[in-house]
Amino acid sequence: MVRYLLLLTSALLINMGSVQAQKKKDAEIKSKLIAGPMLSYIDDYHAQMWLLVDKSTKKVSIRLENFDEDRTLNMHFDLGDPETFDNSRWYHQISNYNLGDDIPLILNLEELLPDAEYHVEVYLDSVLVEEEMDIYTPRNYLADIYFLFGHSLNLNSDRDKGDAILDKMSEIESDFMVWGGNNVYFNDNEVDAFKRMLNKYKYVRKREKVDQFMKQMPHIATWNNMDFGLNTSDTRFALKDSSLMAFNMFWPNASKKVYNYSFRDYGVYKRYDYEDIEIFMLDNRMFKTTTGVDDPQFFGANQMNRFINEIMGSDASFKFIVSANSILSNGMDSEPLADYTEEYKELMNRLHLSRIDGVVFLTGDTKNVDLLKEERDHAYPLYELQCPGLSLTGANDGHFARVKVEGDYNKRVCSLQVFDASGKQVFKKKLHQSELSY
Repeated sequence: MVRYLLLLTSALLINMGSVQAQKKKDAEIKSKLIAGPMLSYIDDYHAQMWLLVDKSTKKVSIRLENFDEDRTLNMHFDLGDPETFDNSRWYHQISNYNLGDDIPLILNLEELLPDAEYHVEVYLDSVLVEEEMDIYTPRNYLADIYFLFGHSLNLNSDRDKGDAILDKMSEIESDFMVWGGNNVYFNDNEVDAFKRMLNKYKYVRKREKVDQFMKQMPHIATWNNMDFGLNTSDTRFALKDSSLMAFNMFWPNASKKVYNYSFRDYGVYKRYDYEDIEIFMLDNRMFKTTTGVDDPQFFGANQMNRFINEIMGSDASFKFIVSANSILSNGMDSEPLADYTEEYKELMNRLHLSRIDGVVFLTGDTKNVDLLKEERDHAYPLYELQCPGLSLTGANDGHFARVKVEGDYNKRVCSLQVFDASGKQVFKKKLHQSELSY
């Protein structure tokens, strides 16, 4: 009997040891998820997911459950083969030394269905690390649409508290977030090497408030001078390819099946449609020259042509044009398009000649909340919402905007709201679809 009890005790101890060892192993694998997952642009059939994982990670698995269709999708990504998790050539050109101990991943989630809700589970090396995420594909009926807009998240040290505003933004109902540039702030020592650019992105994404906010909703982004370059923040910047690589590794933005063109022509320009609105994210850095050269360029001819061709083909109720710098201001703000006289005239003329309805500009790089209005002959007035940054000084003293589109077909209403760091609404303006049409 004593021998039996000793054997039973030994078996129990061995079993407890095995359980503890497995728990320890699972905890170690769970710790491989450094930041994320974050969702980017979602259309009817695709989504983009971003994660930051430990370099020892071998495999990522995604389980998507569609309860309405009683349908489950399982996706597996082998991190030993970059083509299985990102077909970007950047990953083939960057050594493990440059990527460091934490690896940014971009996962293409395919075969989704419109107007569906998916519950998401993420596994690293077969251990569940995320089970509280959902994906909502665009609805196939007219509904209210909400999105947040913000820029200039200035976080350079642990003393900076500018990410506190993200807590207030989390409380505002929103379908997704649009980032207007200066989403990280490179300093003089970070902008001269690709690896240091990556490390700045990682530092910002690892911050608890940032990580929690990024996981809450999908995000799309453009850039400005502080996350493009620094002093020479135009086409002369020697490391613009490096800053673009870093940007693309942390902002997936759009499925490559939708946009497969060369950055040398269009930079970070992207177009997004979401139900009955469209968002055009313009690149104000890659092709920009100084005003002192012959034929100065702001967006550049290729990007301008692509943008005009795409907006001409849009039947969206509202077309939101996002630029890090002002479009309509007359030089009082930093580096507006209006300083580039010929390109400004070209944009105004082409928007008018094409009789494009529903245009609203969203811009940053300003210290004041303002709604600019540009009257036009024989056309509806153009509006530009200027919103200050989330944390221009690194302190919790910023602003953010929310755009809401609601109402019946052909009677949609766009509400532009701006909130301060305490979550208090400080500005609101309603624009009716009928006001922005020929």
